[in-house]
Parts: sequence; structure tokens; C-alpha cells
Amino acid sequence: MTVTRIITIDGGQAVSLPEGYRFDSTTVFIRKDGQSIVLEPMKSTTWPSDFFERIAIDDPAFARPDQGDMPPAPRLE
Repeated sequence: MTVTRIITIDGGQAVSLPEGYRFDSTTVFIRKDGQSIVLEPMKSTTWPSDFFERIAIDDPAFARPDQGDMPPAPRLE
């Protein structure tokens, strides 16, 4: 286990990440797991420019099945 410091910056807290624990990205996901705080690198969320051009779903097996009739809406009185 490695020990590091918690730094107070502008009323918030930051953790100095030692060599070997640093991220390649500038954004991370953060979540609590019990008493632990877990940081995970956030990968790019942008779609590649040709993403939709590369998708071609012509197979009929990908068609949405019939959903049947819509039930009547409940009467609100």
C-alpha cells in the first residue's frame, strides 16, 4: 500500500498521485465503494467522425419485433 497526501485547494480536496498511479487522461470517474473512493480513467466520449457511416445494419434479424397494440391510457378523474 502506498501513502500520499491530501491537499486542500480552493475549499476542495486533491490527492497527489505518486508515480505509477497517474492517469493518461485529464478526466476520471469517481465513486464510493464502502469507505473506499475509486477513481477510474474516463475514456473519450466523442463518437468517431465516421461512426454512423461505418454502421450498416441491413440484416432483417435486427428489425424490431412487433410490439402489439398499445394498451388504453388510464382515465384520470
